[in-house]
Amino acid sequence: MKLIVEKPSPLAATEVVACETVRGADFGCVWHHHPEFEITLVKRGGTERWVGDKLTPLKPGDLILLGSDLPHDFRNDHAPGRRLQKVEAIVVQFMPHLLGANWLQHPSMRPVRKLFQRAQLGLEVRGAARRRATRQVMQISKAKGLRRVVLLLGLLDDLARSKELREIASPGFHAATGAASSDRLGTVLAHIEEHLTEPIYVPVLAAMSGLSESAFSRLFKSCTNRTVPQYVNELRIARACRLLAETDQTVSQIADACGYPTPAHFQRQFHRHQSRSPLAYRLAVRKQG
Repeated sequence: MKLIVEKPSPLAATEVVACETVRGADFGCVWHHHPEFEITLVKRGGTERWVGDKLTPLKPGDLILLGSDLPHDFRNDHAPGRRLQKVEAIVVQFMPHLLGANWLQHPSMRPVRKLFQRAQLGLEVRGAARRRATRQVMQISKAKGLRRVVLLLGLLDDLARSKELREIASPGFHAATGAASSDRLGTVLAHIEEHLTEPIYVPVLAAMSGLSESAFSRLFKSCTNRTVPQYVNELRIARACRLLAETDQTVSQIADACGYPTPAHFQRQFHRHQSRSPLAYRLAVRKQG
């Protein structure tokens, strides 16, 4: 399955914040990405969402914030013998630099900047935050021009302060080494990504950072919230998910391409992270509605 680059919405030519209501038999999209941030409120219909490496059930009321160029697809699969339920969703799209190239660099914008960084993995809005955000998205859909921009900023401020947002994709899927809070750790993360097919040892990484093993391990855990083995494994599984979805390589070839010593070890690790086998994952993401 080829990843498609979606063309800008025609609404972007007339509105800083594009907003449309999608109605019909499906969401009108495929496995795709685009530079715009996207907020999707599912009002009815829909069966699955595919965000990064995670394929999960979709329910009416779901509200998702997606970062720039994060691959995704919303589906409404027609089960045999069952009547197709039509979908309705509000989709809001905007460029991250909607207020200028440097607006996020101001100290007062730190919460929003962090929100945008987290959105690179996709964020599911939950609880009371979702109820508030739903009302705000409905208001955005009815507004135009500057009023729509003001409402979007209010929504982003609310989301940036909320603790009811859950990341969707695995950290390794949209790895951004430049986002590390430490320059020395950024170099290490880049090294891991470039040598993912090879054995990766903590002593080597610690030496690269100029720290002792214990100091390096503490720094790595504080910045990534994961140990080195956990981070490396998530990166490898995320790469495997893309290869399963976008290529016809065999499981053995993918295991080798992702740095696993044997296909059996790869399959165990994959099932642990995705709760299904590699081939079951491939069938699930490739099935047609």
